[in-house]
Amino acid sequence: MTVNDSQIKLTIMARLEDISILGVAIRTLAAEYGLEMMACTEVELAAVEAITNVVKYGYANQPQGVIDVTLYSNPEMLVLSLHDQGVPMPEDALNNADGSVFDYDIDNIETWPTSGMGLSLIKAVMDDVQYMSGEAGNILRLVKKK
Repeated sequence: MTVNDSQIKLTIMARLEDISILGVAIRTLAAEYGLEMMACTEVELAAVEAITNVVKYGYANQPQGVIDVTLYSNPEMLVLSLHDQGVPMPEDALNNADGSVFDYDIDNIETWPTSGMGLSLIKAVMDDVQYMSGEAGNILRLVKKK
């Protein structure tokens, strides 16, 4: 890290009721790190979607799970990393989140998706999204360029 780099680590229990508080904290930190208002909103949205997925699917709503959130900032980008020990994301989930879920007829409610939009939404608002899973757990890395 250089003089202009900064890193903050937050840890929350895997509970749905704590996600909004973490979202506000991430949005505030993104603003402090120099992101524009729209970029702050996008980072918050991506974080809330990703953490919700970890809570609902990784830990299957078991609140004893822990999610470590690290925000790293340098003059070029903000990096948000989520680390958990829950059930890994399906192998092709990130690759399959190609935005096609948004291709529906706005005038026909029968075509509206009821779920499965989160990863596509995350990929749409972030500049880079990477996922790794192994013995050390699962890491989702989200990058927003400044």
